[in-house]
Amino acid sequence: MSGTLDTVIKNGLVVNADGISRVDVGIRQEKIVEVAPEIDASRASKVIDATGKYVMPGIIDPHSHPVYVDDIGDMSISAAFGGVTSQIHFAYVKPGMEVIPVLEQFRSDGETKSVGDFALHLGLFDVENQIKDLEKAFKYGATSFKVFMTYAKLKWMTDDYWLTAVMDVAAKNKGLVMVHAENGLATDYIEDKLIREGRSGAETFTQMRPDLLEAEATNRAIALSRVMGSALYVVHNSAGVCVELFERANREGWPIVGETCPQYLTLTDETTKKKKALAKMGPPLRTKNDNEMLWDGIVSGALNTIGSDSAAKAKTIDDDFFDAPYGTPQVETMLRMVYNNGVNTGKITVPRLVQIMSTNIAKVFGLYPQKGVIQKGSDADIVIFDPAKREILSAADQHSNVGYTLYEGTEILGAPILTMVRGVVVVDGKELVGKPGRAKFLQTDTSNVYKGLF
Repeated sequence: MSGTLDTVIKNGLVVNADGISRVDVGIRQEKIVEVAPEIDASRASKVIDATGKYVMPGIIDPHSHPVYVDDIGDMSISAAFGGVTSQIHFAYVKPGMEVIPVLEQFRSDGETKSVGDFALHLGLFDVENQIKDLEKAFKYGATSFKVFMTYAKLKWMTDDYWLTAVMDVAAKNKGLVMVHAENGLATDYIEDKLIREGRSGAETFTQMRPDLLEAEATNRAIALSRVMGSALYVVHNSAGVCVELFERANREGWPIVGETCPQYLTLTDETTKKKKALAKMGPPLRTKNDNEMLWDGIVSGALNTIGSDSAAKAKTIDDDFFDAPYGTPQVETMLRMVYNNGVNTGKITVPRLVQIMSTNIAKVFGLYPQKGVIQKGSDADIVIFDPAKREILSAADQHSNVGYTLYEGTEILGAPILTMVRGVVVVDGKELVGKPGRAKFLQTDTSNVYKGLF
């Protein structure tokens, strides 16, 4: 082909969900315009040599909470250093707040502060009073809605009546209901019981939120979604016992998406006992057996996506466990940990990693093939990944404001070394070179989930 290019990436191994190819990538005006075995470097203003590196579509994080210590701008920088080029943030609509003003504020913040593109889910805390505005959200481009089946004490829990009502609205509009699936009332009772017995929070946290009560809530959410005809996305699965529920859903062709997170694939309740409040998250870290069963679910296709559930909250290891907030920073280490513990151990291939961390997410939220693939016509969202790069993870080298990581001192092999968003390099090595102000708000479309994606 003739014509000038802004950038050509040469000599790399291009990874898509369907395989690996030794091809060059030509970029012009934010788009991939050529993918070919040999592109003449003299045609490009900039040449990036990717010899010995993987060239992947940018990672998409479908599960991000930029409402704590890290705002949308901070989190987008951490994400970019982790090879994440697009994020789907939860816009929290707390009691007394209205849906559209919240979406407008999050969109404005993202367009002003973010260095990567972004979309928005709604996080609903008062469904009874907010459900009337959900159809307006569809017109705005926010088509996914999260509710909590847990956290009754915090008054965040949505009961089955209003969960069913949200599913009814979603089904009519081809939207996607997202659930945090734990039995909130039962887990609160068990927590109160163990507190009365004087038990340590860090030592018994996993016991307070048992895997069977995560499975019970997951099964209940699936049942309600089937009755109402709604698509369902179950976030941050932590329990191996849940995998068989998603296997059945896949066999039956139900529009149900199962997500897990790197922390549930790589850490256990032993981490909670050692890191205490720093490792407090919901659902809790579980066992090595749960890790392995979740990996098996990724291999089999029972689990379809990986998200970070990054929620950077200020706390210390010595904080009172019960008073400490739920959540940890995860987005910057997400790709590294999935590669190190999945690809390096032979559990998954690099194309499968791309599929569950980019392509599938783009398809679920109607962003494909604009995002999630390296092909002609797609956005030039690209991460160059060095499989030979060794790192020892430390909070000192990361970009969240919280100042800790659960992976402190962990040695890994394989890391992103360059991140590009729509043709512009945002991170080069250890340097942030991108600036806020270019981010695009991505309208989602979840209707394809109803047609069966997996």
